[in-house]
Amino acid sequence: MKVIPLGVNGAFTKYYHNNYVFELGERKLLVDAGTTLRYSLKEAGYEETDITDVIITHLHSDHVGGLEEFAQRCKWIHNHKPNLWVRGRMMDELEEVVGKGLFTDGLTLNDYFNVFTVECGFRNRFKIGVYAIELIETDDLHAKNMKSFGLNIESPNEENILFTSDIAKHEQAVFKHFVTYKTVALFHDVSIVRNPVHSYLEDVVNYYKDVIDLNKIYAMHYQDDINIEALEKQYGVHFVRPRKVYEF
Repeated sequence: MKVIPLGVNGAFTKYYHNNYVFELGERKLLVDAGTTLRYSLKEAGYEETDITDVIITHLHSDHVGGLEEFAQRCKWIHNHKPNLWVRGRMMDELEEVVGKGLFTDGLTLNDYFNVFTVECGFRNRFKIGVYAIELIETDDLHAKNMKSFGLNIESPNEENILFTSDIAKHEQAVFKHFVTYKTVALFHDVSIVRNPVHSYLEDVVNYYKDVIDLNKIYAMHYQDDINIEALEKQYGVHFVRPRKVYEF
């Protein structure tokens, strides 16, 4: 598995939003599509036609605000139709967000994507290529009254990567229960200052240090202009760099 961060920062970054491409064999999964996607995707060396699959973890603009333009470019410029994996409970809200721009002249989401409805939980796992994908529910754990989820991505040899997306109340989530000796990475939301919608770095380290080597934690969604080298040395975790290829 290869993980390529298109950006690593938060909603108000002067750089690029915390969106990712997961290279899963021949498939390329875009995880989230913020408003900076039109720049970040190309700067990381990708074209829209490279993306075979898309997942949106929640409906804040730094995670979904670029999906409309991405869909338009795929259809009208490239004649390319990726797979869109949508959590069923989020479908109506997703269509409301993108519909005013995409649903002209009777078009629907299915005209832009091969749409697959999926749900959270082990029984609802699905495959992208040979990789098993499980949605991990985090409703209300990032923002009140917001549906959201993270990901467990498992290879054929049962190695897995955990991806929290944005989360504040990580202690109430179940990511810790997915950590095994075959877990190769935990990509976790962190904040360097305490706030109600993102996890505080020191809390994350203290919560997970008994179940996973800290050098398997990859901190993301952090604030601009911090000294990440100093924080890595202090806490023993990695801070994700934009456009770096992480291969597991």
